[in-house]
Amino acid sequence: MMRTPRLFCPELSSSKYQCTNLKQIHHLAKVLRLGAGDSLELFNGHGLSATGVIVDIARKTISIEVDNLLTLHNPYRFKYQAIIPYIKKDNLIYLVQKLIEIGINSIIFYRPDHMDQSLLKRDLTKLKLRLEETIIHACEQSGCNFLPIVHDFNDLCGAINGVLKNINPKDLFVFDTLANKLFGELEATPSNILAFITGPESGFSEKERIILDKQNLTKLRINNYILRAETAPIVALSKLHSLQGEVS
Repeated sequence: MMRTPRLFCPELSSSKYQCTNLKQIHHLAKVLRLGAGDSLELFNGHGLSATGVIVDIARKTISIEVDNLLTLHNPYRFKYQAIIPYIKKDNLIYLVQKLIEIGINSIIFYRPDHMDQSLLKRDLTKLKLRLEETIIHACEQSGCNFLPIVHDFNDLCGAINGVLKNINPKDLFVFDTLANKLFGELEATPSNILAFITGPESGFSEKERIILDKQNLTKLRINNYILRAETAPIVALSKLHSLQGEVS
């Protein structure tokens, strides 16, 4: 039996919803081949969910009848923030998808000093738009009803300062291949929000290391082996979930 398709609807408050997103329309009509009378699961990205029935599909709009509005709670007890660098496009898209599938509340992107050559002289505007689409699509596919909050900073210093406005420095961890302490030595924390930083493929620059040292943040090695830039945040988040006793 085919799973009921999910559709992100930012304005989900009335008995009818008009979808005008051309990519969503194409996916529903051309890829899934849905038509009038077919059911959908709707969500607004902030915990509101509903059932929907397609009334009509046109070239530029889909009319949906909305019913059974429900307010849902986040299934995870703690909030998790990932501070990750811009890396190669395909790898970054994969990384973002997996973070959402595991359970992330906030993703903070920063431009690392050791920027990948493919991004070095590139305007990141298109990549940012692609990441927004990726986040929505990942939530639709995974069943996540809460879109993560996204922030973007020009460097690691700005990202750290932005995060430390809302959390205690002891709850911000740096995953670093040069750290002496292993993740296994870390103990669970009662704090509501936990955040972590990872670096690019070439590692943190000397300037970035000075910034990290000044903040006196806890540095950890995820395990005994070196992980790729797109793998490290996924493993880090999984381990933090496990440490905090989250039930998956």
